[in-house]
Amino acid sequence: MNPALNLALDHIDHLVNRAKFLKKCGEESLSDLLFNEARSFALSMDNDDESLFFMRYHRYCSDSFGIDFEITHGDPELMFGGVV
Repeated sequence: MNPALNLALDHIDHLVNRAKFLKKCGEESLSDLLFNEARSFALSMDNDDESLFFMRYHRYCSDSFGIDFEITHGDPELMFGGVV
């Protein structure tokens, strides 16, 4: 499967799981926001007219400075190593 598609599906799954957790905690409005975001993102991925996928990448928030992400997803454009 396409690495970008895997990343998109993982992101949708993350949003849904987070929304479920927040709903259990009584955070209805935040839960609804995340469910709507997941739904919107899924619909945009189903659009055959759109072939561009982008997501903000927070390498500075990562314990490995993004290296684990680069290894897992194997995108050659991201193979630039850690933060110096």
